Amino acid sequence: MKKQNVLITGASSGIGASTVKTLCGAGHNVIGFARRVDKLTKLSKECENLKGQFFFFEGDVKVDTDIDMALDYLIEKFGDLDVVIPNAGLGHFNPLDEGSMDEWRSMIDVNVTGVLKTIHACLPHLKKSNGHIVNIGSVASRQVFQNSGVYCATKHFVLAMSESIRLEFSDKIAVTTINPGAVNTEFITQTTNDELRNEYKPRFDSGMDADFIASAILNAIEANGKGIYSEITLRPDRR
Repeated sequence: MKKQNVLITGASSGIGASTVKTLCGAGHNVIGFARRVDKLTKLSKECENLKGQFFFFEGDVKVDTDIDMALDYLIEKFGDLDVVIPNAGLGHFNPLDEGSMDEWRSMIDVNVTGVLKTIHACLPHLKKSNGHIVNIGSVASRQVFQNSGVYCATKHFVLAMSESIRLEFSDKIAVTTINPGAVNTEFITQTTNDELRNEYKPRFDSGMDADFIASAILNAIEANGKGIYSEITLRPDRR
């Protein structure tokens, strides 16, 4: 299996951190991009004895120049880019009339503009390497849930972006959308509505382990040459 050089945003925790360890464990090289350098440092130590190399870059997807500098860092370390995973994302759950514009704007800045900026910056490199984009959508990419209209809209964007890339670059770039249901990460803690957070938290706590999502990402990346996973939807096993 060809060793892949990977850039992943939102790498410091949750699905991002699990994906870093899974990919490095399989022998791929990864640059992890996130804001929380303390967690990135801890993650780096956890990857020290794995087969693939891991380096991290402290940055914010809301800052265009941070993404550009992270890409330069990756090229310096690995020579080229094979896979980008725009994983950074957040969710605020609230009725539309109760949520603040600051919350909605923050979600759009990260889940929409941050994803778009990451992909746009990586496209020249991916076209050269016949690379792969792995977008992190959600079951919300195809289904709207109560009290989550803005979040669902951002995930509909992710799915539309994947489809656009597939249509425009099918001869140069592979694209996969991972659509998880509830995952047991700190994701739900970002919700400031106490009532909804307390209501939803048990369902997330009993959700999928992030390693399960990471394994699907690995399968998509390592399918290179055999076929392309256009979409992978994963849901908790509630049996």
